[in-house]
Amino acid sequence: MATNSPRNNLLRIVQQRQYTQSQRAESAKSVYRYMLTNSRFVRTGNFRDICSSDLGLLFQITDECFFEGEVGRLCEQQANRPLAFRLSTRMTSAGGMTTMQTSNHLRNPTTEFEIAIATTPLFATFSHEPTAVVSGVICQDRLEALQRIMEHEMVHLIEMMLWKDSNCSAKPFKNIVKRFFGHTASNHQLLTPRDVARKRLGILPGDQVTFTAEGQNLKGHVNRITKRATILVPTPQGTLYDDGRRYQKYYVPLNRLKRA
Repeated sequence: MATNSPRNNLLRIVQQRQYTQSQRAESAKSVYRYMLTNSRFVRTGNFRDICSSDLGLLFQITDECFFEGEVGRLCEQQANRPLAFRLSTRMTSAGGMTTMQTSNHLRNPTTEFEIAIATTPLFATFSHEPTAVVSGVICQDRLEALQRIMEHEMVHLIEMMLWKDSNCSAKPFKNIVKRFFGHTASNHQLLTPRDVARKRLGILPGDQVTFTAEGQNLKGHVNRITKRATILVPTPQGTLYDDGRRYQKYYVPLNRLKRA
């Protein structure tokens, strides 16, 4: 393998480079300023809209600032299509997810990578709180939180490409994110829909609530909270559950619920 191959270049950077706190901070600020100037929708720190191309731009400029662009170059070499970026409204607890899909077809093996960012906790948090902690770092606005999530997911991608596996609970991952980005934790404290329901409405799973559906005023208990609440309403014609009672299931937007 050539000494200056993308894999060797990235491996050298990941294993040998050490940023000081001031260097990390200045590089992160440069990425922040670049996004506000050049992205399609991210024009303020607490932006109200975003598209997948904004994620691609954030990845690219973060790669250039911290890894000399070698993450993207190795991804292009290993994958059979460009790195994909996706905004997920279905993920409500994780901040993001990086996946690697491989096909072991003998004649045409393929590898594809994708980074997905969860929009629900990202947008909910800064609508209710002035700051948030992401990866152990205090974030002053939505863009800073998005940067920390992207940094975390980039290290997952790096580990997948270099070593075919990635574990953010393991020491190697923690070492990389701390040296490059100053992360001190592998989780976030962004608000999930369950947190929003608790803070804004005082509603938790198990609580009795009322709501209107199909012109009827109904009463039931909260079974689960994601983007919407799953409400079980007792009815003789409903599905039999483990508690021996029959319920009709309803999916209700949180803003339509009231505590009973």
